[in-house]
Amino acid sequence: MDYTPFIEGFAIVLVPKYIMYMFCGVFFGLVLGALPGLTGTLGIALMLPFTYSMDPLTALVFLLSIYSGGLFGGAITAIMINTPGSPANIATMLDGYPMMKKGLASEALGLALTSSVIGGIIGCVFLLLITEPLAALSLKFGPAEMFMVAIFGLSVVGSLGNDPLKGIFSGLFGILLGTIGMNANGIERGTFGVLYLLDGIPLIPCLIGFLSLPEILSLIGQQYVVNGEISNPSLLKILSAWKEIIKRPIQVISTSILGVIVGIMPAAGATVASLLSYNQCKQFSKRRNLFGTGIPEGIIASETANNASEGGAMSTMLVLGIPGSASTAMLLGALMLQGWVPGPSLFIDHRDIIYASISSLFIQQFVMYVVGLLLCLCAAYVLKVPVRYLIPCVLMFMVLGAFANRNAFFDAGLMLVFGVLGYLMKTNDFPVMPTVLGIILGPIADRELLRTVQMYSGNYLAAFQKPIVLVLLFISITSVVVPMILKHRDTKNGM
Repeated sequence: MDYTPFIEGFAIVLVPKYIMYMFCGVFFGLVLGALPGLTGTLGIALMLPFTYSMDPLTALVFLLSIYSGGLFGGAITAIMINTPGSPANIATMLDGYPMMKKGLASEALGLALTSSVIGGIIGCVFLLLITEPLAALSLKFGPAEMFMVAIFGLSVVGSLGNDPLKGIFSGLFGILLGTIGMNANGIERGTFGVLYLLDGIPLIPCLIGFLSLPEILSLIGQQYVVNGEISNPSLLKILSAWKEIIKRPIQVISTSILGVIVGIMPAAGATVASLLSYNQCKQFSKRRNLFGTGIPEGIIASETANNASEGGAMSTMLVLGIPGSASTAMLLGALMLQGWVPGPSLFIDHRDIIYASISSLFIQQFVMYVVGLLLCLCAAYVLKVPVRYLIPCVLMFMVLGAFANRNAFFDAGLMLVFGVLGYLMKTNDFPVMPTVLGIILGPIADRELLRTVQMYSGNYLAAFQKPIVLVLLFISITSVVVPMILKHRDTKNGM
């Protein structure tokens, strides 16, 4: 494979014009990603009309910059106020927010930023080196394989809480909510005649309600988010994250590779990559009992995987025209607006522009690090804002994020309903994360199971004779059995 166009691409994009677009795009993506509900995907959608008059390379560089910034932006609010700015940062808050409550906000933000940059760079390397082989592999994922991917994701629910039984019940509740809407055969389920539910439970109001509102309600009565002395944001502490990252090279590389593999699977995306990576690191860590209490490994696992996954998603979008995530679906629309047809011919007809845009992706990671440092320093001051001022502002953005999802007040009301449910679950020690995971993966499993039944009608064993299905089935069973064995061993040893 000839990488000359990629190397020449740096000479093309390292000029003031493109660097300006990179800084503007990354900043816009970071800010939107940090606001609950207003994701980087929305940023690409908002900026799409402004790219009509741009040349193709400028449009791609600008939109890719928003794409890069939006992935990390959600980690800032996930750490600072336990409110993930986007679904891809759900796992980040599991250890990021506890670290913040320990007075380690700067360290947590530094870990998230550094992990995001490293994960993004590794994702770009995979995008460059093995785009075509990975895309060819993704073609082999039919309905049965995608059903097993969803089952694999759901197999982690038992390990997401202290009580496996409550975790399973929460996950089943999430799957039940995920079946609401019209299925692939056009049959309505659980909508009660509400038109807004025909497309299923909207994800953004669901995430804000279940994950954010209960935390806001628990803050009522406190003077500050963190009780006691609040340390000033420290650039040195943020930069010290490199020491933690260097100590864990195997974790960083393995979670990034897992993120890329999940990213190339259509419809899986950064959220699934982040959750799977977090769970796998938790299962195989010597400190698995400390996950969720505020340890660096949790943040590293989540942020490297979700950023690396978008490199895999980009590969299937460019080579096959199959978007692996919502953001790449928007980018696919941008390419088609330029009159291009994504597919193998794209690398023949527009080879120089495609490789120049990949070159810009590498530069954008360093731009994101610089802009992200500034935003992290500003974000730490959120802790100094009294709760009586912070809560109304956060609630306003939560309602705005839920409403902006579909420009529907119904979604804002739905967010409040899920918030009350989340608060009741939290007060009764039912973990919320399995419910959220069930809502995300339930519809995928439902859709792919129906397609599998239609494809293998009367001969279901044929689906389980495929190598990829068998491998995923084995991994799913392992994901359920291993935590039970480890928990039994820890109980026996009195841990």
